[in-house]
Amino acid sequence: MPKALELRKVMKLLAPYDIHYAAKKGRHPKFVHKETGQSYPVKAHGKKTMILPYALNDLIDKFNLPADIFG
Repeated sequence: MPKALELRKVMKLLAPYDIHYAAKKGRHPKFVHKETGQSYPVKAHGKKTMILPYALNDLIDKFNLPADIFG
């Protein structure tokens, strides 16, 4: 299980996979895959917000990422 990471670090790790952070006027900011349109909402209030391990595991499952992407 990965350890909690800051949002800005998660954004850098997901960028090579074409998964970008979208914080528009909606309720929840989310990670969006550019090609497939899949999204995953995240609770975040700034780029130093800690993303918890359960959310990191959900990101791995949702976007079919390598299991060791978050260390």
